[in-house]
Amino acid sequence: MPILGDATIVFALVTRSTSNALRVQLTTPDGTELAHAQQKGGAAVLLGYKNGGKGKYTLSNTAGDELRIAVARSTTITKQNTPVGKIVPADGAARFETRGGTTLAVIQPHTGSKTDSAWHHRILSPAGNELGVLTLMRAQNGWSGIAAETTLWLLNQNVGALKPPSAGVLLKLSAPVAPELGDVLAAACIDFSVLPRGYIA
Repeated sequence: MPILGDATIVFALVTRSTSNALRVQLTTPDGTELAHAQQKGGAAVLLGYKNGGKGKYTLSNTAGDELRIAVARSTTITKQNTPVGKIVPADGAARFETRGGTTLAVIQPHTGSKTDSAWHHRILSPAGNELGVLTLMRAQNGWSGIAAETTLWLLNQNVGALKPPSAGVLLKLSAPVAPELGDVLAAACIDFSVLPRGYIA
């Protein structure tokens, strides 16, 4: 079962567990959880030295489906030990690929200011059609354009003592996507939130 299902708006919210491991929850606008991911623990994570950046995450949904995401400059995504996709830097931003290297979609850099609290990355099909937007919330006030009740809920999240690498991401699609791309986009929500990955023109 695809992680995103037919969802077209997904919030990726970043918090910390008691062991300081980063947690990212993927939800719909009504608060329904689609999946959640947690950083692989260790002494560096526990002591706060590993505050985002490269790392290993397991993204799982309520049906028990799992994606393993190895976040790095080029991020790899596996399902049941089989590679399913990659996020690869390309042309000043990034490309979403199948395990064989076929392009599923490309990300364009944010065209605003470097100081913007939200960086909007358009998602385009290989043919150049707009599929949606993946927005990196570089700071909590990046969420200010979202509905008031959602913003309040987000700001009330228990983030813990250590500052997270970002305030998360917002994925907005123009229509549901195929399962293969959906799984890579779900992984991208984790990848962009925790690396954090952001590009500017």
